[in-house]
This record gives sequence, structure tokens and C-alpha cells, in this order.
Amino acid sequence: MSTSFEDELEAQAQGRYVRWDADLWRELREGPAQRLGEALSRSGASSTSAAELMRAYLRLGSEAIGLGYLYPSTAGRQNFFTLAWSDLVPRLLAGVPESARANVLAQLWNVGENLESAPPWVQRIFHRVGQRLESLSGIEERLRETASLAMEPPTEKLGDRAQPYLIDMSREDSRFLPGAIHFLAPTVLCVHDRHRHAVAGREAATQGLLLVGDPPLPLGAMGCRETPEVTHVKTPHLTAMEEHDPRVDAFFATAANDWRAAGTLDTSRFVLVLAPA
Repeated sequence: MSTSFEDELEAQAQGRYVRWDADLWRELREGPAQRLGEALSRSGASSTSAAELMRAYLRLGSEAIGLGYLYPSTAGRQNFFTLAWSDLVPRLLAGVPESARANVLAQLWNVGENLESAPPWVQRIFHRVGQRLESLSGIEERLRETASLAMEPPTEKLGDRAQPYLIDMSREDSRFLPGAIHFLAPTVLCVHDRHRHAVAGREAATQGLLLVGDPPLPLGAMGCRETPEVTHVKTPHLTAMEEHDPRVDAFFATAANDWRAAGTLDTSRFVLVLAPA
């Protein structure tokens, strides 16, 4: 990729975006863009096709920097767009058939852009699922399935038989002590730390769980701004676990809907989750 093209993009972006970050542009060019170019070369892509794809990648990348979609590696914040442009595209795009690469790049841009206006917990789901991707083939369908898992009620309700999962929340945050819980969607649970509440502009310590799959998927910090009360929802499954499972002591808080039930424990960093067996 010619330096003149990159310099021209930078000059245009500097004049267009108040939030332009020259250091981040340099980081993108010298890191992810270099890896993408090398991967395309190894894949045997034609020089014309590879050059067009690189121009599209850099053009969209410069726009993302100006719009604030792309974070520097030192930011400490995470979003799907940064994951896509910094890791997924350089690592996996060359594995897509050459004729489909431009379309996949556009699909990732569209998803990343749409997520910037979505609730933080939706962003977390896509980011965590994206971290596990090993291929971008069929990415549009897989991302559609992810949206369905996050937003739509499951087909199976919590019936007579339930599968329990005890999830250690300290794996994501060693200080985390599970407290109040609430459902953000039928299978998305938000767990609030018992002591670290929102103070003076600082977000409360929260973690999310996507209660789909075996085991459920931890989502990490959720950025939840709600202040849920400690609820004590009684269900036959939760009562049975409390009375008969030696791993479960008294509940600190419980919550349930038609599809899932969950509880935090008085003296534990684990969260109990119940899903259909």
C-alpha cells in the first residue's frame, strides 16, 4: 500500500474530524494493516484485489478513528469494532474466498457501526462472541444468530427439570462479590457487585452472563447504569437447590423469568444459574 494514499487519507481525516487521533492512525497502519497485507500476500490474492481491499480497510479505519469507533490498544475499553479492525480482519479475512472478502469487510463495518448506538450489554455480547471466532466465513449469519440469542426469548421454557451451573465470577474480576441481579433480556443476566456501586461518575462494578450454551458465556464488565434492588424470587428449582445441594448456602438475591432462574449466594463468589435440562 502506497504511503501517498495513506498520507492523503490522513490529511482528509484531519480536516474532517475533530476527534482525529494521529497516534491511533499510526498504530493501525503499522500493526493491524501490516498484518492484513502480509496475510493477503500469503493467501495468493492478486495484487489488484489485495490493493483494493487494503484501501477499503484503511479508508474505513480512518473513518472509524474520526468517529470514535476504534480504540487504541492502551484504552482499556473494548468494543466489537476495535476487535474486528485490530484482530478479526487482519487474522481471518484472508481465509475468506477472495470474491467475498470485500463484502465481509462491509458486513463487519455495518455491525460495528450499528453496535455503537446499541446498549452496552449488547456490545459486550458481540465482543465476547467475536473473540471466539476462528473464521469469518458465513459471518453475517453467525452475527444474526448472536443477535437472536441476545434479544429473543428461547423456544424452551424452564420446566420440571433444570440444569444447574455454578459460575465463578472472580475469574473476570478477583474482587467481585456478587450481589443484586436482574435480567436485561430473557437469557442475559446482569450481576452487580455487592459493595462497589456507582460513585461520583464511576460506573458500578457489574458482570454479565449470556445464559445460552453449556456452560453459559461470561460477558465481563457490563457498564450497567441501573441500580437494581435485591430481589428474592422464589421458584421450586431455586428452593430445591438451596435445600438439597451442599454447594448452595443461603441466597443473597434471586431472580427468575419464564426461561431462566439465577441466584447469588451469601458467602460465595459464585452465581447459580438454572437453565432447561
